[in-house]
Amino acid sequence: MSDEIEELQDRIAALSDDELIEMVTVGARDYREEALDYARAELRKRGVDYSTVQEKDAEPPGSFEPFPTMAGGNPNASVCAICGGQLRAGSLVAEKELTIIFNDNSEERFVKVNACTRCGQLSLVADFETDVGS
Repeated sequence: MSDEIEELQDRIAALSDDELIEMVTVGARDYREEALDYARAELRKRGVDYSTVQEKDAEPPGSFEPFPTMAGGNPNASVCAICGGQLRAGSLVAEKELTIIFNDNSEERFVKVNACTRCGQLSLVADFETDVGS
């Protein structure tokens, strides 16, 4: 094993549980994949389950745009509001296409879904442009 890799592993092993969790969640985009792999391995070794950890430093709802590049941008280039990973568009499968019916006026609209390729977070978007046929 090279000295550089061993030094990286030692630095990661010296981090606290909270620092490692922040590294692999909130700060993941700031690290190369190799460092993230070592951090995840260290968390597993310590028996720390970070899969349900909420981002402590995340901005409160309403202070950020949940789909940063969708407004006026290419929806295929959207990024996850949770981890910054690329979103992939898809369809939720039901007996037919998934729709939402609004309680205030019974308006029905299709629901679009995007999935983050990094953390798996799903985002749902009401399609106000396409009419739902009867």
